[in-house]
Amino acid sequence: MIARIPKALEPGKLAIPASLVVLALLVFAPQTWAQTSVGRVGVVDGNVTIVRTGKSIPTAAGTVLQVGDKLTTGPKSHLTINLTDGSQLELDESGTLVLTEYVLNPDGSRASTKLTLLGGLVRSLVHLGPSSTPNFEVHTPNAVASARGTMFDVAYHEGQPPPAMP
Repeated sequence: MIARIPKALEPGKLAIPASLVVLALLVFAPQTWAQTSVGRVGVVDGNVTIVRTGKSIPTAAGTVLQVGDKLTTGPKSHLTINLTDGSQLELDESGTLVLTEYVLNPDGSRASTKLTLLGGLVRSLVHLGPSSTPNFEVHTPNAVASARGTMFDVAYHEGQPPPAMP
């Protein structure tokens, strides 16, 4: 008796559906495998936490940071961050910062960096890049600070009015 291969399983008939399945997996799969490093933790002093995709990860000097990471410092604690474009950040005590967006140009220079400060103070030493337009932003619930290259502080404390300008 000769066994016949069903028409649906004949060679060549599965190539297109299998290709579509592989393509769908590549397009719709979570992008965690493709995450690029935003930078690394520099100095950790006191109680500092990093939350990534809803889970706390160990925090130590050298910890690789990714877009979406939420960094929180406790009282009398601080954290420094060395971004891959050469910029540096310092999150002061009782602060919360989210690494919202980090896009590099093909040459490794900064195309766009966006941080969200939910509380506390962040000091930014922004490496001057080739762009002539501001491409480094710190967002708070009530303001946005933008720079191309400079050092500046941004503070936000919920429920407190901004300090009077001199």
